[in-house]
Amino acid sequence: MYEDKNTFLMKARLFPITTAMVALLLVAPSCGKENTDTTEIPYVYVNFSIDPSSIEYGNLNIPGNYACINGGYRGIIVYHFTQDEYLAFERTCTYDPTVTCSKLVVEESGLIARDTCCGSGFLLLDGTPVEGSKASKSLRVYRTTYDTYYRRLHIYN
Repeated sequence: MYEDKNTFLMKARLFPITTAMVALLLVAPSCGKENTDTTEIPYVYVNFSIDPSSIEYGNLNIPGNYACINGGYRGIIVYHFTQDEYLAFERTCTYDPTVTCSKLVVEESGLIARDTCCGSGFLLLDGTPVEGSKASKSLRVYRTTYDTYYRRLHIYN
């Protein structure tokens, strides 16, 4: 019984210290950060198919071209990567997706999408932020499958 009492007293003394250490570990990493790209883009269900050779999507059937289409949170950029491979990215900057002015616009080169608010740029070959961007997280990627027989591109999450 004597050992149990000592063990209990020791645990009772350590509890406030342990609690304070855990609280400090949770709060300390957020101190002094200006970067807001910890905010997640809201989840939106995406599941549809398009015909990339349709006039509606311009020259999306040619590798290296892109199309901005409705869907996702603020739209989707579809990039024709290789002959039968397409990439689809959420059209929302990962730096601060909550601001209403934020929308990605593809530059004339067709390789970089730039945010109209914070100026962050993202490479359309893989969605990573380009050097000098405020954003540090890559764009949200949607899955794609291309049916060569029916010429249908399925975009989904």
